[in-house]
Amino acid sequence: MEKKFYVAVKAIIFYNERFLLIKRSEKARGDYNYWEFPGGRLEFGESPEDALLREIKEEVGISVELICPISAWSFLKDENTHITGITFLCEVDAPFVRLSEEHNEYAWVTHGELSGYNVYPGIKDNFKKIGIDGIYSKLRG
Repeated sequence: MEKKFYVAVKAIIFYNERFLLIKRSEKARGDYNYWEFPGGRLEFGESPEDALLREIKEEVGISVELICPISAWSFLKDENTHITGITFLCEVDAPFVRLSEEHNEYAWVTHGELSGYNVYPGIKDNFKKIGIDGIYSKLRG
């Protein structure tokens, strides 16, 4: 079987001390019913920043201020798929979201509320690695 390698981007989007989670629908490509951060794969020739802004617009219909990259990550999704990614910190000035067909719910949550959601396992690991205090300091920085 062919080995696949993808580069992905994710966004931790903040509004009023809360961040945006979106829930994958059955129309999404795999991993149904998990909550995640907006984002997706880079297309050939696309910069991570441009890919992230495109994916955010496609998935949640908003424009954000890109603040900075806050973590890099890599994992084997299965024995033939390797994904490496960058998570960016973003901010938005209004909480209005327009979901694509890939997602069927959204929530603006605090860090403490995260455990109440069926979050994709890598998100919790990423939050532990980054540290919520570090995220808030970059927002206020």
